[in-house]
Amino acid sequence: MATDAPPDPLGHSLLLDDGDLVVRGAGLAEVHGPANLVQALTLRLLTPYGTDRCDHRYGLSLGQAFTHPGGTRVLKDLLRLEIVRTLAADPRVHEVLDITFTEDPAARLLTARVHVEALDGRTTALTAEVEV
Repeated sequence: MATDAPPDPLGHSLLLDDGDLVVRGAGLAEVHGPANLVQALTLRLLTPYGTDRCDHRYGLSLGQAFTHPGGTRVLKDLLRLEIVRTLAADPRVHEVLDITFTEDPAARLLTARVHVEALDGRTTALTAEVEV
């Protein structure tokens, strides 16, 4: 008799590609485990704070970072704090381990590379671009 595997603590969802649902065969593709966590955390970072109709506390708030006086270093410090706040709100995240930024001044972009440890001890990385 076959037994079902226990559910992955990092969950599952529908797979998105650039915000669109992915169709495979006759159905919608799913994403599981660490890939699901990366997708969910990336969505948190790409959603402006307060714009989710179901949870007004969801998303990344960039207002203070961009309205605070100071240079790029202050901007990165404020963004780092806001990224930690945003990702720590996900109950599957145990700790935000590291955040590094890469700048592209010509494109006015900061790319944040974030390493997180999930509640089950697995680590994963994600990236998000912020227009400056």
